[in-house]
Amino acid sequence: MRSTKVDWWWLGGLIWLVAAGPLWAAPGIIFALQERSAVDSNGNLAPYPAIEFVAQIRGEQFRNPATPSETEYQFFSKNFLNGKPYLLWRKGEQVGSGTAVAPDKLPSLYGTIEAPLKSEQKLLPLSDLDLTIATDQPLKLKEHKPVAEEVLAIVDDLARAALVKQGIAEEQTKKVPRVWVSSAIVPGKPDAVVALYRYTSTLKQGGATFKRLTSLLLVAEQVNEKGQTTWQPQLTLLGLGNPENTTTYGPLIVADLNGDGYDDVLVRETRYDRWNYGVYSRYDGRWQSRYTGREGNYSNDLPAPAEEEQPSASP
Repeated sequence: MRSTKVDWWWLGGLIWLVAAGPLWAAPGIIFALQERSAVDSNGNLAPYPAIEFVAQIRGEQFRNPATPSETEYQFFSKNFLNGKPYLLWRKGEQVGSGTAVAPDKLPSLYGTIEAPLKSEQKLLPLSDLDLTIATDQPLKLKEHKPVAEEVLAIVDDLARAALVKQGIAEEQTKKVPRVWVSSAIVPGKPDAVVALYRYTSTLKQGGATFKRLTSLLLVAEQVNEKGQTTWQPQLTLLGLGNPENTTTYGPLIVADLNGDGYDDVLVRETRYDRWNYGVYSRYDGRWQSRYTGREGNYSNDLPAPAEEEQPSASP
């Protein structure tokens, strides 16, 4: 029976490879950057950057590789991690490059795929890694127009209306600030607007203190109806409740990731104990989820990349 199971495992892997094509022939792969920590040579806990798998891109589709076993992980590592160079992007600009250092074994109990990242130049403050992605090929970036103030005011009103629908008093919605905004390119239409709102309130009751998290990611577009043009919400992602079990939405980048001409919104969806990545874009005439990635967790640290030896001086 043991050999039968192994045969079926390889058959499953073969089916996946036939469907997705060879891993090394994929048009692209995306990683996010995470801050990790490990004990350095002096016995101190030191932070370092690591890349974490987000999605593999095949044509217009976003994919996950098969759930990693030790064998599958070594296969993936050989093609995408072990000494592979990556370009780093933040807020629509390339901010550096680095080389992946593959760990010897599967690094996460939850099945995430991670690797330390080495770079010859100082990348950026580690606190900014949550807005940075790594790709194996250059992104085809287009300039995003700034969102006009009058449009921002309309989108803010749409956000407050979405919160009122969830039972939040209108006066309370005014306390939820917009913390990030970007335009998004939609071919043949005016640019969409992607906006993030986030607020944590504190309530004291009966001698106890309660916190309530509000996290809203809103995509709005201009819509023509009966000769009138209005802005309307096209996608609403809302986390509302106790911060320990409520999802916080954080955009990583707005860019055309799969080459179909439409901007994709790559979002990190975080709870206190885990996270995953989602890709949202306009597809088949409407904004929708295109991809949900692997679930990560905070319980495992990777070994920091080894220090590179300095070349010895010439005699």
